[in-house]
Amino acid sequence: MLDPVPARHDHTPAYTAALGLPQGESVTLRVWTGLPVTGVSLKVVRVGEIEYLPAEAVTLPNWSGEGQWFEARLPIHAGRVRYAWELRLLDDHLNLTAAGLTHGRRGFRSWFQYLAGHIAPEWAWQSVFYQIFPDRFRDGDSSSNVQDGEYQYQGRPIETRLWGAPIDQAGDVHAHYGGDLKGIQDALPYLTDLGVNALWLTPIFVSPSNHRYDISDYRHVDPHLGGDAAFDNLIGAVYAANLKIVLDGVFNHVGNEHALFQAALAGAERERAMFTWRDEQEKTQHELPYHAFFDVPTLPKLDYLSGDAEQEFLAGEQSVVRQWLRRGADGWRLDVAHMIGKGGTDEGNLDLHRSLKRAARAEKGDAYVFGERFFDPEAALDGSGEDGAMNYHGFGLPLMQWFSGHSYTFTPSRLGGEELCALLADTYHALPPQVALSMFNLLDSHDIPRALFRLGGDTRKLRAALTLLLAYAGVPCLYYGTEIGLSQAQEGAMPWCRESMPWNEAEWDTELRAEVQRLIKVRRNSLALQQGHLRFVLQTPDAVGFVREYTAGSGHAERVLALASRTPEAVTLTLPQGDWTDLLSGEVLRGQVSLDLSAGRLLGQGQAD
Repeated sequence: MLDPVPARHDHTPAYTAALGLPQGESVTLRVWTGLPVTGVSLKVVRVGEIEYLPAEAVTLPNWSGEGQWFEARLPIHAGRVRYAWELRLLDDHLNLTAAGLTHGRRGFRSWFQYLAGHIAPEWAWQSVFYQIFPDRFRDGDSSSNVQDGEYQYQGRPIETRLWGAPIDQAGDVHAHYGGDLKGIQDALPYLTDLGVNALWLTPIFVSPSNHRYDISDYRHVDPHLGGDAAFDNLIGAVYAANLKIVLDGVFNHVGNEHALFQAALAGAERERAMFTWRDEQEKTQHELPYHAFFDVPTLPKLDYLSGDAEQEFLAGEQSVVRQWLRRGADGWRLDVAHMIGKGGTDEGNLDLHRSLKRAARAEKGDAYVFGERFFDPEAALDGSGEDGAMNYHGFGLPLMQWFSGHSYTFTPSRLGGEELCALLADTYHALPPQVALSMFNLLDSHDIPRALFRLGGDTRKLRAALTLLLAYAGVPCLYYGTEIGLSQAQEGAMPWCRESMPWNEAEWDTELRAEVQRLIKVRRNSLALQQGHLRFVLQTPDAVGFVREYTAGSGHAERVLALASRTPEAVTLTLPQGDWTDLLSGEVLRGQVSLDLSAGRLLGQGQAD
């Protein structure tokens, strides 16, 4: 039987009366248990010691289930308070932490966390994002297109490609297809029909390459994307369509054509201090006299030992961060967020992100800031810096590894469902709840292989993966074209994953798109999927499942059960008590069932009419 959990506590109102109360106040916490307890205590970490606080039995007006509720007051004595529950039995005692119920005491990393005064951008929780690589999405104004040989880049003339022409290695950074901001504006009816309500655009500022991560001028939109006027028009149209828009912030490095770097090369003292220069000994080991992103000459790394650099890009009243929020952006995705630092390293990384976040929030109180932290981001996610991170590590990469049987570098893998769930649960429970809900979840992107290609063209597997994406804790994001079956021609990541979006509907997988529409609609109508707790309930080698649950202060609970398998064999399981409705088909299920999970299933209970 699924869901045999004898004790529960989470961040939803029945269990935690309020999130983000200020330091110095206290908050009411509750725990539910079906065990025959003789007593319950709330354990709080204070100055490295554990204090025990009393918990009293209470009732909830709309709770109709079995078991008992207990309530305690948690003093908010620090910016982040860690706590757990102790349940006492006649001959035993148990510890309830975010990692579950155990006899032994788990380390503090696994305890529940309360963030004092934390304000999350809750609009992001209600959003389904769509990632757009502008050059490859849609050409709305051919008059702004790059022309063949218009300029030189890295010693080669720039090139153009016809829309729909195959990607090739020669055109990695040189080939422009002509997508622009007018094209995105023209596609807004398509996007709103799909159901997405937020956009993330990869860089749009002046740059010589097609990807624009080598920015020459952060203060203006690239003319080949339509320039500043096209941005203003897009912002107006986005707001009229009730969408949000997040820009890509490249603050680890600039392009080597940037005026600041050119002045530094010419010897200007102030500008030279914004970059890190190698001494004579270092120069013998490196070709470049300056630090750069992976030693790519066109990507000189900024040095935030310079206060001028911090003010220019991150924190100043006129910083890049604040300028574009002022002009209408709703947040920032931060490129290689883990690398930003001082002296050519990542020194001071977290302090810089806190500075950036303060500036962003000063400009726009609900700005959403999330970082690209490709590997383990946990150390950065205490709530004081980025709202969340791109959840490659804690969701997308392991999930796709399980579905596909290989890593994102196409290394074979025998990862099973039990290990997958253990990894995902571990990364989820280690985060404060508002941060976990702000993590940015995705299956594919402009940096990793297309999901459909990794799955061997199997659209049922893709539907299963998308089902889990749209149901998981955090903010879901679709990569442009995934919803219509856009894939890639050969193994690898960049540039193969950056095909141009087909706009001839005859080339679309319309059944897949309709399925994605239905999944997005469920997500956007479900409080449990937007804000609920996450708990894994099905873990076999080939099938996984989790429940998202939101329990109101009255005790009424909304639950969504997300299930998927990587094989077509039916899975037999016993559903938790009561009727469960398939949220896509309307079928009502209860008790023991045998289900085909190869395209994913979403079952709901307690949904509002």
